Amino acid sequence: MAVFYAIYFSTFYQTHFEKPLVHGQAVVGNLLLQLFGYDTKVIGSAIVGADFSVDIQNGCDGLEAIGILVSGILIFPASRKQKVTGLVWGVGVLAVLNLLRIAALYLAGLYFSKTVFEILHIQGGFIIFTMISVLLLFTWMNWVAGQSLKAAP
Repeated sequence: MAVFYAIYFSTFYQTHFEKPLVHGQAVVGNLLLQLFGYDTKVIGSAIVGADFSVDIQNGCDGLEAIGILVSGILIFPASRKQKVTGLVWGVGVLAVLNLLRIAALYLAGLYFSKTVFEILHIQGGFIIFTMISVLLLFTWMNWVAGQSLKAAP
C-alpha cells in the first residue's frame, strides 16, 4: 500500500493519469444514466443534469479499494496463475461496482436530500467499498486455499 500511495499522491500521477481516469469514469457513469433515460452530460469529471450534478474527484475513483485488493493478492502465497485470476476478476468487479456507485450517487443526489447523498457518498464510497474489496480478497484467499487442498495428495 505504501507503493500505491507513493504513486497515487505523486505529481506525475496527478498530472498525467488522474484527470483522464476520472473523466473516463464520468463518461461511463453518464452512459449508464443515459441508458435509463436520464438527460445528463459530462463536463470534465462531472456528470451534469438539469437538477443535479456529481463531480468525480481523486478519492472517489475507487482506486484505494483496488489498491487494497491488489496488494493483498500480491503478498499472499499463491501461484502466479491464481494471482492473475484474482487480479483480473477482483479489479474487474471493483471497477464495475465503482461505475455503478457513481451512477447511483447521481440518482441519490437527484432524488434524496443532500444529507442522504453525503451519507451514501462517505459511507458507501469509502467504508462499504473498502469492505467489499476486503471481502473479495478473503473470497479469493479462500478459493486459493481450496485449490491447494484439492492439489494435496
